[in-house]
Amino acid sequence: WHKSTFLATPPREVVMLRVFLLPICLSSCCIVVDALQSPSGNFDNVGSSTNMLPQSAYEKILSGRIAVVPNFLSSSMVSALREDAIGLYGSGYFSADALAVYGTEAGTKFDPSKDRTVLKLNQWKRTDIGNASLRHDTFGSVMSRLRTDLARNLGRPHLDAGVSTTKYGIGSTEISYTRFGPGAYLKRHVDEHHEELKGIRGWEKPTRRSVSWLVYLNEDDWDADLHGGQIRCFERKIPPSEPVGAAASGDLQIGWLRATPGEFRDGAVERPVFLDGRVKDENGSGAYCAMYVLSEDTSEQGRIRYISRTFNPDPVLFLSGGDFFARRLLIDNPALAPRFHFIEPPRSAAKKFLAKAQAPSNPEQDESGMDIAPIGGTLVVFDSVSLPHEVLPSFGRERWATSGWYHEDQQEPHRMNVHDGIKAS
Repeated sequence: WHKSTFLATPPREVVMLRVFLLPICLSSCCIVVDALQSPSGNFDNVGSSTNMLPQSAYEKILSGRIAVVPNFLSSSMVSALREDAIGLYGSGYFSADALAVYGTEAGTKFDPSKDRTVLKLNQWKRTDIGNASLRHDTFGSVMSRLRTDLARNLGRPHLDAGVSTTKYGIGSTEISYTRFGPGAYLKRHVDEHHEELKGIRGWEKPTRRSVSWLVYLNEDDWDADLHGGQIRCFERKIPPSEPVGAAASGDLQIGWLRATPGEFRDGAVERPVFLDGRVKDENGSGAYCAMYVLSEDTSEQGRIRYISRTFNPDPVLFLSGGDFFARRLLIDNPALAPRFHFIEPPRSAAKKFLAKAQAPSNPEQDESGMDIAPIGGTLVVFDSVSLPHEVLPSFGRERWATSGWYHEDQQEPHRMNVHDGIKAS
């Protein structure tokens, strides 16, 4: 670690937006993960004092990878949930999801039977349709215990406290049934973004996504080679220097500093890059942005190392600046600039148009693609901020799941002046 390569405090220059497009870099290697390789016990009736997941699952989530837990639910509960979902779909309670894409491709018309539809939260919470007791009392209890379990084992206590646990879903802040019709898929994306990447409404919500989860409800005879429907995750090839997703302050991760071999005693690591969207100017006013990483210094004031100058948050980043913009205009240090890249580069309208033919997509050169078969009863869990993923098309049959997100309460939109004690010196 070389302190001189990082800024003690973000420089006061405010940078305005310029838009650049980046070429697409693809690799072709994907690893297939068979969810039946590592059977584990069912957790329908696990006591609250027992860890619900293997220790390796928590480690994977904290490192920005996907945790796969086969047989998380018993076959009887999977069947009951699937029956409830099918009945509610047949009764017209499902609706097209905002991410549905089947009907947006050239030459196709929207057909809800072939697209992604969901039982949204307002319908999920109803007590007068379907098997409400199963959804709320039985399954909701399981997912509530999992939330408590993850809060403890991930060191994220805010998962299990605040508005995110009381105002929205039963057992999970967001919770739903999902149905993918034959041919339906989801393009590559991440589930949560920093407030400043969402535009002017980024700070309005009381909570934000922290942990993504999904439990498959498919029949036992699902064959991924024949029926598809896998979730493909794009994991980093090199491990991170520390837990991903969010800093203790609540600042969310927006990118990575790629590894430099030999820089660290234990080998190369990548550093999560966080965005401070609440930096004050020298007069203690305004709200600017600056990017930073965390050092090995364990003191409260010593960990933050700013790597960028201060820049205006409106409308920087959430349009289409991309890695080139950040490297050229925001990061001063020539040794660090080439190493920076966004988790998922912001996309312009042109990029979105060009991406239409890229689902399924391939991992980038510094990523490994992981395909998870949608075997009934399998739980997948991952950090909502740091892991890009997509859903591959299903073939010849419907793909059923229940899915959701555990939230944490939103951070405060402002904090004290950098010069008042949150210095990165």
